[in-house]
Amino acid sequence: MAILTHCIRYETLFPRPGGRSAPAGFTLIEMIASLAIVGILASIAGIGLVQLTEGFFLSRSGAGTAQKAQLAMTRMVKEFDHIIDVTGGSSQSITFDSFHADEVLDNRRSFTLSWNGSAGDPLLLACLDCTGGTISEPLIDNVVAFDLVYVYYNLSGNLVTAASRTPEWYAAFTSTSRQAAIRLRLQLNDTDQDLLATTVFLGKHE
Repeated sequence: MAILTHCIRYETLFPRPGGRSAPAGFTLIEMIASLAIVGILASIAGIGLVQLTEGFFLSRSGAGTAQKAQLAMTRMVKEFDHIIDVTGGSSQSITFDSFHADEVLDNRRSFTLSWNGSAGDPLLLACLDCTGGTISEPLIDNVVAFDLVYVYYNLSGNLVTAASRTPEWYAAFTSTSRQAAIRLRLQLNDTDQDLLATTVFLGKHE
């Protein structure tokens, strides 16, 4: 019995030539090569995932910034649509009286819209005669460009542009037969190519 067991163990460790061989496995070199390939593929997939994630967040941030800029532009257009007087103005600020029909006690308010020209600073809207005195608040932050252009038709009917509220522009604004307008341009830090611009023709209010 001991001799038989010894023979079986010998046959297991040292198979006879021409007999069945033991099942083949992976060599150490093959395992290292496989791990290297898997590591390279994982690195490529990781880089792609990071770029995709960064692109998503940049896209969402850009969309949010564009929405804020559009809301600020809409607010300015709304105020300018109700202008009844312009007492002063330059290429980066304007002081005006606006008609607010939804107010019970007083439907006329004086405002100043201004930007100091420094990139990254806010565009400010100040109510000069609100309850409690002057109230100033940022209309939008991170402004990289903002300017106003004063547009009007002269006595000859030609369209003229000016960098400030000139007497000629104001004469056209107060005239019942001629038209005056203000052209707005706004750009934020995050909007490298998105530039919002519009022209508001000022209505005639009694």
